[in-house]
Amino acid sequence: MKDIRVTDTGRTPYLKSYNLQMKFFDNLISDKENFGYLIITEPDPTITKGIRGEDSEVFISKEERVEKGIELIDIRRGGKVTFHGPGQIVIYPILNLSHFKKSIKWYIESLEDVVILTLEGLGVKVHKKEGIVGIFTKKGKICAIGVEVKKWRTLHGIAINHEIVLDYFNNINPCGLRDLGVTSILNEGKKITREDVVDLFKLNFSKIFNVRLKNY
Repeated sequence: MKDIRVTDTGRTPYLKSYNLQMKFFDNLISDKENFGYLIITEPDPTITKGIRGEDSEVFISKEERVEKGIELIDIRRGGKVTFHGPGQIVIYPILNLSHFKKSIKWYIESLEDVVILTLEGLGVKVHKKEGIVGIFTKKGKICAIGVEVKKWRTLHGIAINHEIVLDYFNNINPCGLRDLGVTSILNEGKKITREDVVDLFKLNFSKIFNVRLKNY
């Protein structure tokens, strides 16, 4: 059984959890027998722009961002522009795919499967959309997925909208899919604790990836 070390930072600045990703990534490069890590975090308000993101997809001025305490950060994950913030459960699997399967497609689909099992286990009816990465309900996108893979080591991951204030997403064109809308677990009528969401996610992650999670 592969052991994956789990760290839950709680509420923290986006760059703090990003730096933790980099630290764990370096560990995977230096130790080829290390299977990986799972970072669970709740970021301060942050707009991130992936490698396909455009400045035109950010609708809020620098002055407004400063006033509202929203950071804007360019990162190298796949995808376009998205928002991270309080009320969101962000999970970064930092894995050595050499110990799993050397397939980015398989990896992303596996993450989607974990999220689907978790949300449906909480009573939220969700689905995939053909040709679009992420998880949706009838009301909109409930989980964004954006990853980076270098030397078969993974970075970034998923963001599940738990109880996030959805108005934040009016400041951007989320993942280039503004017309599809954005939703959350709370907006779907489910009042569920963060702990319950995280616990079920970890259980399903263990099953799909066939790993044992250990607190780190």
